[in-house]
Parts: sequence; structure tokens; C-alpha cells
Amino acid sequence: MKYLLPFLILPTLVMAQAPEGQMQAPSFQQIKQSMLPVIEESLPGMKKARACLSKADALPDVEKCMKTMAEMAQATQKKLGMPAGQKPSADIGKPPEGFEWNAETKKNMLSNIDRSIEQNSVMLECMKKSNSNDEMNECMSSKMSPPSR
Repeated sequence: MKYLLPFLILPTLVMAQAPEGQMQAPSFQQIKQSMLPVIEESLPGMKKARACLSKADALPDVEKCMKTMAEMAQATQKKLGMPAGQKPSADIGKPPEGFEWNAETKKNMLSNIDRSIEQNSVMLECMKKSNSNDEMNECMSSKMSPPSR
């Protein structure tokens, strides 16, 4: 799980249908209008997921956290008008086969969630004060710390 909600930036790549039938990229203002509420609503859920995982000591605890994260991701996809995942509901939140919950896995997952929270917080701040893609890119690059290695 590299980032908790990587699909939050997908609408910037989605193409909108123009009246003449030509494909046209949505304007920054259209993206901003649709993304701001989604990002604002997702941050508390991401923080809740982080808190859940930080308390998880065994695989059943992790499964509960993952189910919450998967449900949150599905709700966000629905708000964005994206098709829901193809997994049957019984599989939601199930870790991949062979998944081991140990101190290193926990550390890595918490680090990834922290990075996602940071990215989305910066994205929210920059989106609120930007009026163009250039302003948004400049703001994001000035505020994001480089990924840790």
C-alpha cells in the first residue's frame, strides 16, 4: 500500500466531453471545485486509519483497519464518479495472501499513511489558494518534502 488514496489526483487526468464531441481537459477551477470537498472529507478518515493501525497488534486488528480504509476509498471513488473496485464485498479489507503483520510492516504502513496525509494536507492548502495549474504546481513543489529513502 504505497499511498492510502492515490486516486485523489486522478481527476486531474480525467478528460471531460466537450459539446462538439471533442475531448477537452477540465479547467483548473472545475478540478478544484470537485476535489476540495473530497480532500477535506478524506483527511479525517486517513487520520482515523492511521490511529487504528498504530494500535493494531495482531492481524485481526489490521483487518478491521483495512476494511475501514477500503470502505473509505470506495466512498471517495463514488463521490468522484469513478467506478467502484471490482472486488466482492467479502474481500474488502482483507490483506493479501502471505501478508505478515510485524513491527517492520507496521512501521512501513504508518510511514506511508503519514506521507499520504502530508501530501493531501499540502494539496488541500495549495488548491485553496491556487487559481491555476502553474500556481498549484509551484505551491506543491515548494511545500512537499522529498520522499524518505
